[in-house]
Amino acid sequence: MHHVSGSITLLFGALLVAMVLCLALEEKLHAKKSVIVGIAAVLALFLASAFGLVHRDPVTIMGHTVNLPIYIPGVDWEVIAIILGSSIFVDVTSKSGLFTWIAIKLTKASRGDPLILLIFYGLMTIVFSAVLNNVTAMIIVGTLSGVSLEKLGRMNKLLGFLLIEGLLTNVGGLLTLISSVPNIIVGNAAGISFVEFFLKASPYVILATTITIWMGGKVFGIERLATESEKADAQDKVAGFDENDGLGSQKFFWFGTIMTGLFILAMATASITPYIRELGLGYVALAFAAIMLTCYKATADRFYQAIDWDLLAFFGCLFIVINMMEHALVLEAIGEFVKPILALG
Repeated sequence: MHHVSGSITLLFGALLVAMVLCLALEEKLHAKKSVIVGIAAVLALFLASAFGLVHRDPVTIMGHTVNLPIYIPGVDWEVIAIILGSSIFVDVTSKSGLFTWIAIKLTKASRGDPLILLIFYGLMTIVFSAVLNNVTAMIIVGTLSGVSLEKLGRMNKLLGFLLIEGLLTNVGGLLTLISSVPNIIVGNAAGISFVEFFLKASPYVILATTITIWMGGKVFGIERLATESEKADAQDKVAGFDENDGLGSQKFFWFGTIMTGLFILAMATASITPYIRELGLGYVALAFAAIMLTCYKATADRFYQAIDWDLLAFFGCLFIVINMMEHALVLEAIGEFVKPILALG
């Protein structure tokens, strides 16, 4: 702790407010969020150095003294590693056709009944959003929803399906520690394990999923088939789906399936597995990404191009800004402001 004048705290607070406002007006400013936060990080670092809030001191790492730039320790590299590793792993694994195979299997299991199809697709959206990113989950489920409903002659229900699935991608993003970036940041900062996070979040996800599907079915009139002839006709139509169409290689399909299971297992047990618990979830994500990339070792660079570098740069710079705000006692001031509100219960 060090003394910081109130005027300096106000200056940094104003910078933080300006950054938030610019992020809110991102589209009007025609600027990527990484650029906005990057400029804020540059200004925050310069001001912190000018006012003597930060100093470049040697750091001892594993017995070796290293001179690190002052902005390096402020970044939560575990979070960056989890996002990077998970993104590459999911992108490569999706090429195996595993997620499409699961989706078509569930479509055939529904026998073409609209309500059962909605329930299956809703649960599939939750699971996919828990292990994939929301965009990938929505592309897979949303695309198949359109194809399935067109084949069943019920395209008038597509809007309802897509809206419900869109809502459920956010619900599924609450389920696991790696479901979304906020989960990764909060879980890593609080030291919450994968299993503990899952167990605490599950009741809320189950409740929200049940209510969303029930209300969606009521609002959009998605009901079960009434007559036996309708059921038989719908079953014949979905029977034409072939889950093996999207599989390029059976060997790669099974490899992707096994690796996905091991990835989830490794994430869930990382906090208790010897040696791995010292390395953290970031190591697990990067390790599995590296293993999957061996399947495309000659063309691995195309997966690097698909990474959301804007997101990674955004969070890297955001960590720096927050770290400088901590040195300027802005976070302490916000905490003091919120304390009376929290005291009200």
